[in-house]
Amino acid sequence: MPRSVHDLPMRPEEPLRVGDVIAQTPIGTTIDVTLFPTIGINRPGTDRWPVLIQELDEISNWVRTQAVPRLLTGTEPPEPALPTLPTRYEIAVGQQDERHAISMGSTTSAAERHKQRLTAATARIGMAELIGQTDGAPSEQQITAWLAQLTDEQVLERQSKLKATYTYDPDILLNNIEVLELLRGEAQEFERDV
Repeated sequence: MPRSVHDLPMRPEEPLRVGDVIAQTPIGTTIDVTLFPTIGINRPGTDRWPVLIQELDEISNWVRTQAVPRLLTGTEPPEPALPTLPTRYEIAVGQQDERHAISMGSTTSAAERHKQRLTAATARIGMAELIGQTDGAPSEQQITAWLAQLTDEQVLERQSKLKATYTYDPDILLNNIEVLELLRGEAQEFERDV
């Protein structure tokens, strides 16, 4: 079992085809696996299949940092750079002042939000398992309900307090125990409030 996705060998940037092997396990062994398929786009005239959302993110970034400043100033992007334009703003509601709504928009790109969602989804699963192993922990169902009501940012902030240890460093282990006890306390508090 690899410890990290970085331990897996890099695959070429090409689509999977029927019959391609994506994982192997001994016969009769069951291993839980979560797949997050990646959508690629073939660059014309090449054999490359870069990730679509990354390509779109690069185009969006170029438009905001290069194209729009050139259109506004009629020259190369000025120094100091113009303030970065938000990547999105709320369009589901009517706005009295569009300029104000745009200025209050988020600078987090769709690619970054996508990465956060995937990381948070994985973190929720791992954290539920880890917290469930602590003494006096609520049921896994209660822990999962607590984690589900947290935003992705809140989950990632809590996960960042847990440190990976491959050497079983006592300081890191003690830190992780303290963090897990705090998280268990939050889950218990949520259980009482529900």
